[in-house]
Amino acid sequence: MSWFSKLLLPGRLRTGPTALLPARPDPKTLLAVAQLADPEARTDGDDILAGGSRIQPPVELTADVLAKLGVPDDDGLWACRIAAEGPLPVDFFDKSLAEGIAYRLGGWSLCQGEPLDPAEDAGDPLVYLPAVPEPEEILPVLSEALRHAEAVDAEKWPEGELIEGVVHVPVRGGRVADVYAGADVLVTIEEGHRLPPAAQTRWPYLTEIAIARVSPVTRTEEPEGVPDADAAPGPLDAASGTDADTDTDTDTGSDTDAGSDAEDVPSGNDAEGADEVRAALLVRAAVAVTLANALRGIAADSRGFQLAEPADVLPGGYA
Repeated sequence: MSWFSKLLLPGRLRTGPTALLPARPDPKTLLAVAQLADPEARTDGDDILAGGSRIQPPVELTADVLAKLGVPDDDGLWACRIAAEGPLPVDFFDKSLAEGIAYRLGGWSLCQGEPLDPAEDAGDPLVYLPAVPEPEEILPVLSEALRHAEAVDAEKWPEGELIEGVVHVPVRGGRVADVYAGADVLVTIEEGHRLPPAAQTRWPYLTEIAIARVSPVTRTEEPEGVPDADAAPGPLDAASGTDADTDTDTDTGSDTDAGSDAEDVPSGNDAEGADEVRAALLVRAAVAVTLANALRGIAADSRGFQLAEPADVLPGGYA
């Protein structure tokens, strides 16, 4: 790499989504990870094409380059930049792709000068479905998969009905069609989503799909409070602000305090809390996989990467 390219590299990496990885990924492993998001992902020379995005080959970043990017790592990282092929991918899929690659390979993601550790927020597992399932179709599955609720909270869900341990709330407002709640897991069915690459491969004849979001029941106060699909996070409606054409002269992000506590030794309570979060995530992933198998859907994580089994939702699985 020429000296001129090295000068431009930090700016190029800051503008577009980038996966920052602790080790150089094996090309076959990187392709396998990309195919979790887009089963039709393929190599194109040294690049990988996935979901309308191009995953560029890894470039080694030294400590001085990382300092310009605002990433606190003295040992160096490997960067895989995600570049859109033509117009920006639907629903900022390139950003989700960078985060998902980093999540599975134990790294960071970087977008618009802001480093992010995806492992700190795994998000909610999803199930892609060809259509909204009827209550009589999904309730028996949830009754087996969820820890049962003992009663309906009339204040929270005045329209709710307890059926075999599952509270069913028909919403039919906006994109939210139905809400199902067990003792600690909430399943929200949303309709009218555009097809992510994984679903497009399975159902090429559809123009819209339904999505079941599997979240903690304590996070939502009432069905009407479930975020509309247009505002919900994830690969279909990612956080706003991702723009691959952002001026490279913007702030480098060197003031970020990300990782400033990296050397702190976690307390016993912190470790217990992390174990509880991990266990709860596995429970929700198990519900998603069960629903996908029973309803002929596709289980995925919050960034659109497919889950074959619950453990696939944990970070660093391909590291």
